[in-house]
Amino acid sequence: MKTKSFLRIKEYEMLSKLHVDGKILDIGGSKKSGYQELIQGNHVFIVSNIDASYDVDVLFDAQQKWPFEVSDFSAVFFINVLEHVYDYKTAVTEAHRVLKSGGRMVGVVPFMYNVHGSPSDYFRYTRFALEKICIDAGFSSVTVHELGSGAFSVIHHNLFGFMVWPWFAHSTMYICEKLDRLLLYLRPNNKMSAKYMPLGYYFEATK
Repeated sequence: MKTKSFLRIKEYEMLSKLHVDGKILDIGGSKKSGYQELIQGNHVFIVSNIDASYDVDVLFDAQQKWPFEVSDFSAVFFINVLEHVYDYKTAVTEAHRVLKSGGRMVGVVPFMYNVHGSPSDYFRYTRFALEKICIDAGFSSVTVHELGSGAFSVIHHNLFGFMVWPWFAHSTMYICEKLDRLLLYLRPNNKMSAKYMPLGYYFEATK
């Protein structure tokens, strides 16, 4: 998928490794998003959103009780959505309820990222917050991966990520990622690495 966003490139890399069989509920998504095509496995997407203008299957508010039965889905996706959900506890608890045993909640959230709409931007979650939120909701295990490469990827997003020329955005992205890797090589636990300065996080929580 073509994008000039450092964060989206990294999240698409993670999603392309994901294999799911069965029904997937995509919260806050759109059939035009495109990332659904990256997921491996024999599955079908049920796309939901609060906004009727999106191309969706089901219209509902993720902060209310969801219109699905217990253990109905193999996976629930929150792709760049949870920062826009004020009552995230209800949303995550409902995700746990509608998942089958062994099902996964999969999500991407920004961290060192600009304030943005859709419709409002409420939160930035750390690794520790994501782990605790998922465990408190009843999930048995949680894995979290930093997205981005460190301070230079953050600089790229804020200075070059919105450039109109894709060739310039991608060439500077390459340089910034190499600089972050060089810094990590020279100082493995430096405070400018992705561990301390991620663009965002990819997480999976298993029921």
